[in-house]
Amino acid sequence: VEPGAVLVLESDGRLAVSTTPYDTRVAGIVSGADGIRPGIVLGRTPGRRGRLPIGLAGKVMCNVDASFGPIEVGTLLTTSPRTGHAMAASDRERAFGAVIGKAMAAMATGSGRIPVLVALQ
Repeated sequence: VEPGAVLVLESDGRLAVSTTPYDTRVAGIVSGADGIRPGIVLGRTPGRRGRLPIGLAGKVMCNVDASFGPIEVGTLLTTSPRTGHAMAASDRERAFGAVIGKAMAAMATGSGRIPVLVALQ
């Protein structure tokens, strides 16, 4: 799983890369993309490997896909059908419980990474 990927909860409680739009199981974003490191890492266990820092709040670089609609500063973001990406949450009814945060930069078309203010809603 790469930094910037959007994650969701699986039925067994583990985290997985998102694949479904407007997924209410959205859990966070893998931290560490583009040199933005986590400020605090909770649950760190010395010697334990394979765990990734997950952004649950604050500023995190996130994979986004604007092919489902343009993203502007302040746009609410949700999971996208594109694996591990967020998209604009343009359908307010479906967005309830599926918002990962707010865009802190714009992307009119295509895909890439932008900073996101993570605030699960």
